[in-house]
Amino acid sequence: MAAADVNNDLAAAIERLSEDGFAVVDDFVPPALVRRLAERLDNLQAADALATAGLGREGERQVDRSIRRAAIRWLDESDAAEADLLALAETIRIAINGRLFLGLFHFECNFISYPVGGFYRRHLDSLAGARNRVISFTTYLDPDWQAEDGGALRIWRAPDDVGPPALDVLPRAGRVALMLSEEIPHEVLPTNRPRRAIAGWWRVASG
Repeated sequence: MAAADVNNDLAAAIERLSEDGFAVVDDFVPPALVRRLAERLDNLQAADALATAGLGREGERQVDRSIRRAAIRWLDESDAAEADLLALAETIRIAINGRLFLGLFHFECNFISYPVGGFYRRHLDSLAGARNRVISFTTYLDPDWQAEDGGALRIWRAPDDVGPPALDVLPRAGRVALMLSEEIPHEVLPTNRPRRAIAGWWRVASG
């Protein structure tokens, strides 16, 4: 995707994020970077470097496999592919701040690997008013994903929305989903094949 296309697609996604609370952009992460990130995750898994995904943070963290079944590892800039993904996230942060004036400051993200049968029940990424996560980011690393493979990201429009979902997003390589962390409930449906992704969040400066 050319730089102008990236800018146009990102601008359109930010407008949808502002209007709907969520947005999806196809082919946003370049294929070469997707392949490098997938290889990086595969190598980490082979080295048994992933941890069981939990719920909550720090001292409140707990593991509940009835709610979430996956493994994670946080990204940093020690690996070139990870650094390139973080640089792309910085481009998104600057663009969102420039259009929506949210004051996004810090970004954190992790690799997340779902085994066959893995899932994550409906949840919000941040409690209302907590401001510890403002915008959620997800991108996917698996090519040739089909509907029968399961593992879709299911999105509702509001925390009190108990009706049909607004959207099911198939986890196709290079696709990016953005959501308002405090407002958009979502879940990962059970997957019928191993599912690889990167999930992250932008925060605002505390104090």
